[in-house]
Amino acid sequence: MEKEFDNIDTLLAKFFAGEAGETEIKTLEEWRQMSVENNVYFEESKNVFELLKGTNVPQTVNVDTAWNKLNTKITAKPKIIHLKKVPTVLAAAASLLLLATFVLIITWFTKQTNVEPLIIKAENKTIEKMLPDGSKVFLNKNSELAYNENKQGQREVSLKGEAFFEVTHNEKKPFLISINEVLIKDIGTAFNVKENAANNSIEVFVESGSVQFYSKINGGLILTAGEKAAFNRARLTFTKEQNKRNDNIGSYRTKNFVFNATLLSKVVGQLNAVYGCEIRFAEPSIGNERLSVVFTNESLSTVLSIISETLDLEVEKENGVFLLKRKTAS
Repeated sequence: MEKEFDNIDTLLAKFFAGEAGETEIKTLEEWRQMSVENNVYFEESKNVFELLKGTNVPQTVNVDTAWNKLNTKITAKPKIIHLKKVPTVLAAAASLLLLATFVLIITWFTKQTNVEPLIIKAENKTIEKMLPDGSKVFLNKNSELAYNENKQGQREVSLKGEAFFEVTHNEKKPFLISINEVLIKDIGTAFNVKENAANNSIEVFVESGSVQFYSKINGGLILTAGEKAAFNRARLTFTKEQNKRNDNIGSYRTKNFVFNATLLSKVVGQLNAVYGCEIRFAEPSIGNERLSVVFTNESLSTVLSIISETLDLEVEKENGVFLLKRKTAS
């Protein structure tokens, strides 16, 4: 084989996988025309690939099994028997090369079709990760994410729970998130996605840039910076919502809170979720108090101290539980 054709096995694998370029196809055709043996080798490789397409591609190759199948197939082909001028050594070498091609095709085909997704799970604490494409994700507790790039180059994310994304935008490689039956497509942005089991909805808040929020049967909405929308899973509808600062979207990531005459019961609910603590009221009426305050990444002890001083309460801790109670007259 001439020097320019010493990569023929790679060319064959690329050709049969549909990955060869025009120049490579032309080179392969020139090689086929050089000899009968080359053309036979091409046809045998083609037969192996056609056989491979009709089977499930294994993750590992059993060389002995592959050799037995190929050897049987080669000896059973009449056109191989008619090549009386081909020396035995050459025939054996061709068989070995064919086996090498078979293994190379399996490797190539497996690489193209069996890419394992990256799985990220957050159980009892939040997790911040860099995805393979350079995008950042901040995963809330009890959430799970799977990341993959398909054959078309599209970046695909499957999400359960809640996460904040800072996407590295690439027009040639769209970034698409699926959560249940809805999809969120990045148009160059940072945004929060939340599966809200309490009201059977999926919520999206865009911090910067824009996203398309839609489903396979509904074109949905285009959201830009500062906008929030929800998908009602019962009615299958998309609705833009007014973004109130005291919604505290993303507080699980930043520990920043804005409360404006907010019921203390709601305040405590958010604090328990973000800090992973248990705050209770000594009597239910305390939950009806209203609180106006801003917290910026404060420690839990500082937060409780400010709440107790603002509402004239006291905090007791017992067995890991923080109890808010009214101050007793001295």
